Amino acid sequence: MTLYGALFSGVSGLTAQASAMSSIADNIANVNTVGFKAGSVPFQTLVTKQTSLTTYSAGGVQSRPRANIDVQGLLMSTSISTDIAISGNGFFVVNEAAHPNIGNMWAYSRAGSFRMDGNGYLSNVGGMFLQAWPLMPFDGNPNAVTVVVNNIVYMKAYKDSAGITHYINDNIINAQNLKPINLSTIGGSADPTRQIRMGANLPANANPFDPANPVSGREQMSALVYDSLGNAHNLNFIYTKTTGNSWDMAPQIPPGAANLVLYSQREITTSLSEKVYAAAGQLEFTNIPANGSFIKITDSPGTPNAQTFVYEFTTTGTGTYVPQAGETVILVDIQIGVVSISEAMNRFAAAIQSSMPDGARFTADNNRVLMTQSLSGSTVSFDASACIQCVQSSSNPSQLTGIPTGIFVVPEIDWTLKNVGVINFQSTYPADYINNSFTIGTQTYLLVDGPPGPPTPGLIEVDISTAISGSPATVDRVALTNTIMAALYTNAENPENFTNQGMGIQIAQTETGVPIVMDFSNLAAAATGLIKNNGATSPISITSGSVTLTNGFIFNGIADGERGALAPAIRFSDIGLPMYFNVANMSIDWANGAQNMSGNPQEGVKVTIFQGNANTRDGFTHLAGPFNPNYITQDGARFGSYVGVSISRDGLVVALFDNGMTRPVAQIPVATFTNPNGLSAMTGNAWMETTFSGAPTLRTADSGGAGSVTSNSLEQSTVDLSEQFTEMITTQRAYSASSKIIVTASDMLTELMNIVR
Repeated sequence: MTLYGALFSGVSGLTAQASAMSSIADNIANVNTVGFKAGSVPFQTLVTKQTSLTTYSAGGVQSRPRANIDVQGLLMSTSISTDIAISGNGFFVVNEAAHPNIGNMWAYSRAGSFRMDGNGYLSNVGGMFLQAWPLMPFDGNPNAVTVVVNNIVYMKAYKDSAGITHYINDNIINAQNLKPINLSTIGGSADPTRQIRMGANLPANANPFDPANPVSGREQMSALVYDSLGNAHNLNFIYTKTTGNSWDMAPQIPPGAANLVLYSQREITTSLSEKVYAAAGQLEFTNIPANGSFIKITDSPGTPNAQTFVYEFTTTGTGTYVPQAGETVILVDIQIGVVSISEAMNRFAAAIQSSMPDGARFTADNNRVLMTQSLSGSTVSFDASACIQCVQSSSNPSQLTGIPTGIFVVPEIDWTLKNVGVINFQSTYPADYINNSFTIGTQTYLLVDGPPGPPTPGLIEVDISTAISGSPATVDRVALTNTIMAALYTNAENPENFTNQGMGIQIAQTETGVPIVMDFSNLAAAATGLIKNNGATSPISITSGSVTLTNGFIFNGIADGERGALAPAIRFSDIGLPMYFNVANMSIDWANGAQNMSGNPQEGVKVTIFQGNANTRDGFTHLAGPFNPNYITQDGARFGSYVGVSISRDGLVVALFDNGMTRPVAQIPVATFTNPNGLSAMTGNAWMETTFSGAPTLRTADSGGAGSVTSNSLEQSTVDLSEQFTEMITTQRAYSASSKIIVTASDMLTELMNIVR
């Protein structure tokens, strides 16, 4: 409405065009800035409320700077592995300090030109330090966030200076849950093994193992195990076929280990506690024992049946050791023909085998005496403290390298067995069997003399007429057993439980723990079978009533010859898939100075053994064909020097070593925002959170809408020079035009001033 309105409208035009020119200047200046997002300055009208229909009130223009942060820049390939770019949505999480304190600013950047600073931390050209989730091998904690790399499980966690493990909450951005990546601290690689994964086909057409034919029904899988010092140990697992669909598993303890124990957590009884499946120990020598040196071995220590044997090495044929109460001295004569440690160990093992109960557990192997835990379950302790006398080298103060000096105890096997019963048919009179019945489980078996009648639910008629022959009439009890067995094979709920035993039927309780009830109340007295219950002190004669077989008997304390079969390591179904596994993990105590893998808080975690999932083909199978190892993988690594890193599309930072090993050390998260254009710019090509942007959400790269990480690449600036120069020309012209408004309005004001003259 006034000339002043026109004058100020021109001024607003100058201001807006100057703002646009500033944006253009910044854009052109950052045409080569990595990750830079070109800004723009669009305009909006500034309208004054019109109060008259015949006059116009000038308003002008306002600039509204816009940060086009969500625009994807082109990716440029580089030769540097720590150059990374994000393809898609999201930002790297950075901080102005490597280890942020309360006053340090958290920021977000697309500038991925990271390099090691003087302390080994990755920082970009803006001085911002890259933050990530640290990774370490999975320790079994159910609260840990896990990451699977090549079928090996890791977790987002780290250990502080006091050795305490801190588990990462991967949704929180702070100094406790994000850590800088420091490549200088990776050092050499010497990680202990924590997981072994293996799969193979165990031949279904193999016969059960026969000691007379050691090749039949026995296969071997081998894996490398690394201790905490980076030593590599060859570990063998021996699989032995025991029945049609069952295989046992036994470890061969490697040199340098004190003991090795296989555990299972499968619930066979009501107990959920971890059970020992198999155990092995060894005594390992570095020299021929000196005269008079000795080792004590105590069988079943801490029990009334404990026996202590003192094995004294002699080169004179006589001993000097004075036995204490309860000790028995066994001389190991090494005076003639002993020229090697191996020969001394052979004689030592022979002395143990001939003197100790169940001495067959001990075998010699070069410079070692190996021990496999006996099936009787008794423990054995070795007292090696006196064997320091065996040392013949002053440079080696410890003669025993396979066990620690002092007491070494092999854990006690404590596993639930199948129970076993036997029905023996004794009568010689056919009339005593005909029309009598007995019940096993939910099926009743009626013995008839002739073809069965119409089917009756729950009743199985068994024709035993073929078992009757001769005059006077007799019963062929073998034929009777075969006839009844045929009915059981066809109708029993678990036919594999029943086997022929000449003139009787053996019933082996299943591993599932479901009791088998046998009811003989309908059998005539003269036809009574004899059932022998595995857990009883004497046979039970059945004249009436019932007997229940359960699998609640523990291995320890069961008399020899009356044991059932130990629960197999792998039980397969009739289509060759594993029904269950009885070996879950393994512990190893080392005697070479390495950290034990015992699961104690002060020591390393147990080694998890993965052999596949039940009812799938991702591990062991049992099909007609040759033994065929499909895969054997494990984590851990021997010593190797760090040579570089690789970064995957999901942000996984993997350290590379000159021994060919790799180790994940961190995972780079990607932060996403609801409105990334609402972020506030910071010096250093970074942005910080505002109320307009919304709170950041941390995501794994290449998932949940977050972009993928591309290594050996940088995101180029989104500035288009041709576009900027064109806008510069139009901005310059618009600025001149706005200045012309001011000049014209000024001339009109001058004319107005001249009217009064």
